[in-house]
Amino acid sequence: MRILDRYTTKQLFPVWVWCMLVFVFISLLIDLFGHLEEILQYRIPLATVAQYYLTFTPLVIVRASPLALLLSCAFVAMRLVRYQELLAMHAGGVSLVRAGVPFVLVGWFVSLFVFALNDRVVPQTAAAYEQMRYELFRGRQQPHLLESVATLDRDNRLYHARQFHLDRNELTDLSILEHDVRNQPTRSYYARQAFFTPHGLLLISGTIYRISPKGLLTGEPVPFVERLLNFPVTPTSFRQSDSQPETMRVGQLRRLIAHLKANHITNIRRYATELTAKLTLPFMNVVMCVIAFIGATRRQRRGHLRGLGTSLGWGVLYYLGVAAGQGVAKEGFLPVVVAMWAPHLIALGLCWRALRQHA
Repeated sequence: MRILDRYTTKQLFPVWVWCMLVFVFISLLIDLFGHLEEILQYRIPLATVAQYYLTFTPLVIVRASPLALLLSCAFVAMRLVRYQELLAMHAGGVSLVRAGVPFVLVGWFVSLFVFALNDRVVPQTAAAYEQMRYELFRGRQQPHLLESVATLDRDNRLYHARQFHLDRNELTDLSILEHDVRNQPTRSYYARQAFFTPHGLLLISGTIYRISPKGLLTGEPVPFVERLLNFPVTPTSFRQSDSQPETMRVGQLRRLIAHLKANHITNIRRYATELTAKLTLPFMNVVMCVIAFIGATRRQRRGHLRGLGTSLGWGVLYYLGVAAGQGVAKEGFLPVVVAMWAPHLIALGLCWRALRQHA
């Protein structure tokens, strides 16, 4: 690494850490004031409150990292322009593109850190956070309906339902896929309705299919009006946070999507969107660094603070575009890959165009 690269990197990392600490502190403070009345009402111990916010912190870091990088990179780039350091680099034969390499490297390293944190730590802490949130703050009303729920039991059966009514323990459009010891599908159940009873899972108006190891249907389907199954699954299995796609790891989501496709379940958009989001979220850190550097180093006629404002404005628009793309993907207006990757590619294309005009 060249001396100029180390010089810029040493400025970026401390500022990013400070920005991240500020974002984490503000997020925890806002959540604390939102639950302060319940904490005092139920006399929740201080150690329990500290554990609750400790499980909340990794999720805040993952979500706030792009904004912290945007602010820190824009500030450092503006300072390089203000003190004519960027001009000195250009006089020494360093192009604007080469001067921005340390910003991209910092964004890349932060992306790797965010991806590892989001895949290894956040699924466990997010599940614990959701469980504690509903156990501690009993004044919060839990939802009566969950959409597109799925879970696996200890006998390697995959369950997927379009809706789960928590108030009456009813599953709608339930599909069950059985696997053998080699993880090959053997049998599939479908039921329009299913209820949890003291004697097991009661399926209403459904069909049983036999499946070959290649995933093809064999034999004639067996319809039924009612069928009682004594499978090791309970309403808690669908209520648990770790059965939700937001708290799954990348590998778990990939296996779940593969199982759902093998069961010919087409309602997997929610899982595909969450999987793509887990892969594209770390990439946001790199794009934010590029946006901040280009916006802050543009030639300004009204002072250097205008460059900082330009970077922040572009970054916020990009952030909103990513959120809009995720919403479009979940609603099904566009294919998941197109809707999720389009904001990132459009942002990079606009940054490259602005960089060429500036250079």
